Amino acid sequence: MSMLPFLATFFDFAALVLQIFTLLGSTYDRPFLRDLFFAKLELDGRTFFNFGLWSYCTGSNDEVTMCSKPEPAFDWTTVPGAEFDTIAESFDGLQKVFLANFILYWIGFGLTLFAMIITFLTGFRRGSDFLASFLTFIAAIVMIVVFIILMVVSMRGVNHLNDAGSSATGHLGPSMWMTLGAMVALLLSSFWYCLTCCFGAGRKVHEDKA
Repeated sequence: MSMLPFLATFFDFAALVLQIFTLLGSTYDRPFLRDLFFAKLELDGRTFFNFGLWSYCTGSNDEVTMCSKPEPAFDWTTVPGAEFDTIAESFDGLQKVFLANFILYWIGFGLTLFAMIITFLTGFRRGSDFLASFLTFIAAIVMIVVFIILMVVSMRGVNHLNDAGSSATGHLGPSMWMTLGAMVALLLSSFWYCLTCCFGAGRKVHEDKA
């Protein structure tokens, strides 16, 4: 067997690992997990808010003082506190966007996992490789949509604060970069699965010997 299916599976597995870390991020108030967030908003250079898939954390001077209770499809507009009122205004009308983002991430994860399972169970056959190529490509598109959604939401929050006269800065968190990395890995996996399907060794139809 050629190296093509192994390359495809490697990138598929890499995307899966990145997705798992993102899904685990902000699920519990522990240093490693709370550091896996999508976006960080800093107010006046001191107070900050970290927004994750399941919850948010806040603090000052780069020290986390409190994290909310994890909940599915965490809505960034529900963060309490007077200092967050101006930020919440920028997210008006986006409540359903956070639910859509949560669902899309699980869809992308499911497609990535399913692509890997079928290739292992079928022994890298032409049909399964074609299906895996299609699934990983769709998963990559889903990850692109998730990345764009979160990027637009984060920029909207920062721009609204600056327009209101607040000194605010925004940063992309590790989960954003892992989402982008998963998207790239899925595109590479889809490409290699496609090559495996078309040009992989041992996939020619042999005529029966007389």
